[in-house]
Amino acid sequence: MEEYQVKKIVNLPNEEIDLIQSRLDAENLETINKAYQEGRISGNDCEYLTDFYSDGMGVYREVYRALYEFFRIPERVCAFDTKTGKIDTDSNGNPIHYGLKAVTPFTCTRLEYVDKFNNPIFVICPPMKSAVRAIEKLECECNIDYHKSVRKASNLVFEQEDREAFCDVLQSLQPGNKSLNDILRLTITCKYLSDVERIKRLFTENRGELKLNFYINDKETRDRFLLPLSKNAKRYYDIKMIMHQLTKDKKPLNVEVQVKVQTLYEYADLRTHKIYEQIRSIEAELSRKSYLMDSTEIRQKQAQIQILNNRIRKINETAIHQYNMTVVDKARRIEDEGYRPLRIGADNVDGTYNQCRQLLNKDYLVESYDGFNPDTAFSADNEINKLCFLRLIGKIDKDFDEFGDNAGKVINNKFSRLSLAEKERFKGITEVAQRYAPLIQRKIMTKANSEVNLGSSLSPTRQNSGR
Repeated sequence: MEEYQVKKIVNLPNEEIDLIQSRLDAENLETINKAYQEGRISGNDCEYLTDFYSDGMGVYREVYRALYEFFRIPERVCAFDTKTGKIDTDSNGNPIHYGLKAVTPFTCTRLEYVDKFNNPIFVICPPMKSAVRAIEKLECECNIDYHKSVRKASNLVFEQEDREAFCDVLQSLQPGNKSLNDILRLTITCKYLSDVERIKRLFTENRGELKLNFYINDKETRDRFLLPLSKNAKRYYDIKMIMHQLTKDKKPLNVEVQVKVQTLYEYADLRTHKIYEQIRSIEAELSRKSYLMDSTEIRQKQAQIQILNNRIRKINETAIHQYNMTVVDKARRIEDEGYRPLRIGADNVDGTYNQCRQLLNKDYLVESYDGFNPDTAFSADNEINKLCFLRLIGKIDKDFDEFGDNAGKVINNKFSRLSLAEKERFKGITEVAQRYAPLIQRKIMTKANSEVNLGSSLSPTRQNSGR
């Protein structure tokens, strides 16, 4: 499908923008009908997809209406590249505000807001998933999962001779298209963990007060921030919700909403996207051609997948540490730029301030269950700490690959050239980590104990020494 650049779209009259979407709708409907005629999708699948693609502009307008009920008019609307995380800028490097005209089903935009705490909230609106990709997902994922569930339920009859239980389970199963909820999707990124939780509450708890025209089924909501570490092998964190709406014709309209921490999105999600594509490519090759491969070749492909998954975990772990450094640095700023210049003494005998304690308790993200060592967690003796600090102060590009050739040399060279003020800032981060170490340790132990109480066995986690 043709890609449309925002900077060209906004110069077109509204009628021409609508015409572009009408052409795309026609192409999508033709693709759907062809897939139905070929028997690749069922009649129910065809009807479900047609409800989305008959009037792409109309359904997209309903999604924006829901956003408006939450956030009102954005401060800025930018053209956004989901592969690089970059936005369009002017000749001075300033973000270009294109206005709401740029928000269409075939462009990718980032709507920028500021919450009551003056923290940024970004709502990324990617293009509507093409019918080609939606059908592929139905064929290769959703319908296959549904049929697997049916076969599993059938065992109740053939193995346990329990027809009544089989009928109950079968009625509870949703057709494959009911799990295809990301034809329309939004990604909301927030600065801190507490902001992410606030957005979740806004979507799930305040519906009655706001009288919103959609609902969210809590049973469909997946919150990875609540997962035990042993259940989150890749250290990936987000919240995924399904926003159920109705079109003007009162037909179901489902939207996938992902809520993420901005730092994790920038330094992990954007970087691991290509790696996941590599994994899917290898898995697809194994699925199609494994019968032609010998056992050695199959093991090699599986080893490649494991290596790539390990790379994803390392990138995610570094991004989490990057985020935690940002949180600890904010506590440092509260002390050094707020309380101390005003000669305000500490609230507690251990030299800590309650505001900083509340910040760390709410926003520090547990990295591992290993003992938190304040002397090494954020010290300059570790290369990852140096990298995270260089990113924090903008001395190294966001897409810098710490696993690339000569990465260590680049990191150490840039770190050695820090100014005296920058070195003092880094030292201050370590000092704050030392001062609030008992609180961070309690948060780690609370999460570890909650996992034990859930009956989960603790799996080995990344060692914290040297970090």
